[in-house]
Amino acid sequence: MRIARFFSRAGFFVFSCVSVPALAQTPPANPSLGLVAKSVSGHIGDAAAPEGATVYSGDYLSTEDAGSMLVRVGPLSLELQGSSAVHIYRAPYGAVVELNHGTVVYTTPGGHENIVIVASDVRVTPVLSLADLGRVSMVDPCDITVYSQRGQVNVQVGSESHLIEEAKAYRVRAENEISYRKYLSPDASDYHDYHEHRPCAPVEMVKGKLPIAPGQSRFLYVAVGVVGIATVWGIDRALESPNRP
Repeated sequence: MRIARFFSRAGFFVFSCVSVPALAQTPPANPSLGLVAKSVSGHIGDAAAPEGATVYSGDYLSTEDAGSMLVRVGPLSLELQGSSAVHIYRAPYGAVVELNHGTVVYTTPGGHENIVIVASDVRVTPVLSLADLGRVSMVDPCDITVYSQRGQVNVQVGSESHLIEEAKAYRVRAENEISYRKYLSPDASDYHDYHEHRPCAPVEMVKGKLPIAPGQSRFLYVAVGVVGIATVWGIDRALESPNRP
C-alpha cells in the first residue's frame, strides 16, 4: 500500500513539473492589439468602451452620434469620430482597419509600423517613410474622401492608384460596394470568399460634370479648406518630436 502511494505521489510530482511550465509558455489565442486611450460614447461590440479598455484583433469599434474614441496601437493612433464604426485587425506592419461607416483620423510616426484603412474597395496606405496625419470619410459606401494633412498616402481603387500629397484631399469613387457574410481582415487570404461586390452606380462627381466614364479617373481633387481636420483629442501631437517645446 505504501509503495502504491509513493508511486502515485511521484507521478503527480512529475506531471506537475512538466505541465505547469508548458501551460505558462502557451501564448494567448488572441493577444491584445491596442487600448482605448479616450472615449466618449464609444463601444467595443455592444459594450461601452471605457478608457484603458483592451482592443483585440477583430473587434468592432463604434461611436454614437456625438461620440469619439481614440485607440492606440503601439505608436499608431486611430480616432473614430461621431457616428462611425470600424473592424480592426492585427497586421505584420501594425494594423488594418475596415471602415464600415463614418470618419476616422489616423496618425503614424514613420518607420516600420503602419495603419491601413479599407473603405469598400478603396485601400488607403500612408507612406511608411513619413510621419502621417490624415482622415478617411465614408459619405456612403461608394463615396470616400481621403485627406492627407501631413505626410503622403497611397490610395488604390481597383486597378487605379494615386499618391495624395501633403495638404491635399481627394474624393474617391469606389468601384464596388461590399456586402459581408462574415467579417475578416482585408489582408486575409480568403477575405474575398466572405463578401460580395455590388457595382457602384455612376453619379455626378460635381455639379455640371458628367458621371464617371470608362477610362476616367475615380479621383477628384477637393479644396483643402473644405475638409480641414478637426480632432477631439488632438492626436496630431503624436507626430511631434518629444524634444519639441
